Amino acid sequence: MENIKKLIKVIEEFEPFRDGRDERWAFFFKEKRSWRRFRVTKYDGTYYFSGSDFDAFSHPGSKAGDIGPEEHFSVWIRELSLWRQSVARDPVEAQAQLFRKLPLGCRRGIIRRNNVRLLMSGWMPIASELSKNERKNILGILGKPPPDFSRAMTLNRFLEYCRVAYQANPATFKRLGFRSGLSGREYYKRYADGRHDGLLEIAPRSAEAFARWYKHGGRGGHPWEIYRGGNSTHINMYVTHSELRPERWEVHLCALSSTRMVETCRIALALTQAGLPIIVDDAESYITRILDQDWVGIIPQDEEISYAWQSFPAEWSVRDCVKLDWFYEGSPKTKTWINAHLRFIAHWLPQEITAFLRRAGSRRYAPALCRRDKR
Repeated sequence: MENIKKLIKVIEEFEPFRDGRDERWAFFFKEKRSWRRFRVTKYDGTYYFSGSDFDAFSHPGSKAGDIGPEEHFSVWIRELSLWRQSVARDPVEAQAQLFRKLPLGCRRGIIRRNNVRLLMSGWMPIASELSKNERKNILGILGKPPPDFSRAMTLNRFLEYCRVAYQANPATFKRLGFRSGLSGREYYKRYADGRHDGLLEIAPRSAEAFARWYKHGGRGGHPWEIYRGGNSTHINMYVTHSELRPERWEVHLCALSSTRMVETCRIALALTQAGLPIIVDDAESYITRILDQDWVGIIPQDEEISYAWQSFPAEWSVRDCVKLDWFYEGSPKTKTWINAHLRFIAHWLPQEITAFLRRAGSRRYAPALCRRDKR
């Protein structure tokens, strides 16, 4: 308990980044030959610790006596004390020295997909998995304005969409004993998520029944998940009202993950060929990914790749991420050559590093103190 108090005392000597009621500190240490990231967030009097080589914990903890990995505390206290001495002498020089030493593997950035593909030719072969004709046709579909939806929506019509969608990718269901020639209902019952939210129980030919079900649905089911997957690796085909003409229904394909793009493109191609209009969500991102022209995120070595794309600003449309060591494994170039070139062809994001001490005599921010001052 004494060590965690000492650690917090040293942390509090640094000026935090502030975001609403949160206070954040971000540090980097070098232990032997490895760099470690160390972050702390303070919210309502609780400190949340996360970093490279330990499981995240909080103090005070959720359990009595739980104070985190004590074996690390002495190292953290020592390294923070050394960093405090450096920034006390000259914070600009301290930061400059750190950035000169900090490896690219600790940084976050973006790089064009075509550059990633040149350095790792086997990575995400989206375009090469589509035939030349498929690629040409899907780009044509994605580049067109939304199609016209004029027919009423019924369960049978939705299941006809499903029949075509499943037959577009028989290889996906090969291990599940895919059979051609089944009805849309049979395919849906075999391969959809299964939580249809009562959809299969409505009158199949009634537009009124579908409209009633749609209006009163939403009981926790997944009726639109036609290709099963994880939270971001499934394929949805959903029905909704048109924004411009609310009396009409639209059918949309939605699959964010690049691992499902080829299947989704083939579904769109098959539906269009069958005369069933479809809208592919995120069409512009599909186009740039197929053409290898989108931005790919580069994330620090110690971060999880799953959902890492969500940490990049939405306007950059990042959908996939890589780690630096993947370039070393997937390229015939040397590590030195790759690092030297990545410094210029990648765009590195601002690095948040705590590098200023609190001003002498300044009060630490606390809502209670602010209220007391007002009285």
